[in-house]
Amino acid sequence: MRHRHPGVRACGRGTPTTERKGNADMAKQMTIEDRKRIDFLLQLGWTPARIAEDRGRSKSTILHEIINRSVPCDRGYRCSNRICALFDACPRVKGYGRDAKRPFSCTPRCFEVCPDFVERACGRLDVPSRVCNGCRDFRSCPMMKRLYVADGAQANRESLLHDSRAGVHPDAEALARMNAVLSPCIMRGQSVRNVVANNPEAFGSVRERTVYDYIAGGLFDAKRGDLPEACSRRSRKKDKQTKTNAKCRAGRDYRTFLEFCRVNEVKEWTELDTVVGRVGGKVLFTMILPGGLMLMFLRDRKSSQTCTRIFNMLWDLAGPELFQRLFFVILTDNGAEFSDPDMIERWRPDPEHNPTKLLPRGIHLFYCDAYCSSQKPRVEREHREQRRVLLHGVSFDALTQDDANLVASHVASYSRGVLGNQTPYDAFVAKFGEQGKRLLDALGIVKIPPNEVTLDPVLLGEKFKRHADRVILRKAGVTPPKNAEGQK
Repeated sequence: MRHRHPGVRACGRGTPTTERKGNADMAKQMTIEDRKRIDFLLQLGWTPARIAEDRGRSKSTILHEIINRSVPCDRGYRCSNRICALFDACPRVKGYGRDAKRPFSCTPRCFEVCPDFVERACGRLDVPSRVCNGCRDFRSCPMMKRLYVADGAQANRESLLHDSRAGVHPDAEALARMNAVLSPCIMRGQSVRNVVANNPEAFGSVRERTVYDYIAGGLFDAKRGDLPEACSRRSRKKDKQTKTNAKCRAGRDYRTFLEFCRVNEVKEWTELDTVVGRVGGKVLFTMILPGGLMLMFLRDRKSSQTCTRIFNMLWDLAGPELFQRLFFVILTDNGAEFSDPDMIERWRPDPEHNPTKLLPRGIHLFYCDAYCSSQKPRVEREHREQRRVLLHGVSFDALTQDDANLVASHVASYSRGVLGNQTPYDAFVAKFGEQGKRLLDALGIVKIPPNEVTLDPVLLGEKFKRHADRVILRKAGVTPPKNAEGQK
């Protein structure tokens, strides 16, 4: 006869009921109340082990929660010379640096010109929790920080749950590897089935049907019209856009954006969008920078690779310091062209010899909620001025980047009441100084005299004006005269 401890009923394979109940409690998902409690206890200086005991969970669960759901915070970053690891034993003599009347170690922001500057590493971030909650020196600390915030952690978790079944797509390297094999073969008249079957090392577990979806989504150089017999089949009314990373919104949704801005006291950010002319034709990538100035980049198609190239170009033209000021926080919609946030937030220092090495740019990308364009109102408002020249339905195929720069220059030189009757161009230069002006000159954005600003299709020439007039007539239900098409 089996003997059991009094009061404990055997269950299953001899597992006590109390033990099973404890395991069930450990397996429950954390709620917002749990996260608020963790936030509160961290502020009191509790260790993860004590917090785990208080919440009845394992230490590893609490550590995973704190480390993976904390947010970076640059509040007070580089506000003091004590960010230098050599500050206490600075060997510099008086007169070195910007101010000759004070010692180098007392000169404000001397680390910006010091050749021996070494950034101090905070020992608090090496402890198990790796966050700055409860630190007594938080307000005066000049180093980069990390904070665990309950509302931000809850938003991060909910976005992961929302996108957990959104599907799996290859990264940029896998797409490039498949494209290098597939596109040349398609151009030679081969079918997708033949290419996938003969190149298993490039495609792996990717199915033939999936490759067709990637081609329809514009992720490869080969187009649908290059496929054998593709033109003999009727295409779908609307092809679903294929994202490079289907789970890109996980941990980057609008609630997480709001919490990140609150923690870092961010008042301005950059908003991204895409303006479409003719369906299937060229598109305009637009961005509203802090200060209200809009940039436009004309591209052949909407793809994440195209968006990545734009940010790589801006990184080279602006330099790391100005780039981080312009794009510290980015807010965009859920378009497929913005679906590779890792390649926007990171860059390759040596793409030829070490293409897999990526370094952070120090910026953060977030997404609006679906069908909520009102969450990025500044870029939508600027589109109203842009659309006075580039009307809805007008094709961009005949335009060049110089034309886009011309439109951007006139829009940026149009005064705004919200800026105190100042132009976005002047507000941008006043905010970012000579560095900002050099960037605009490199991009081809110039100041237009006030009385010469033109927000009409005639800005791009009489031919484009006639094209816009025909679009207006068609929208009004009027068929343009046949001889109008042949006018020059």
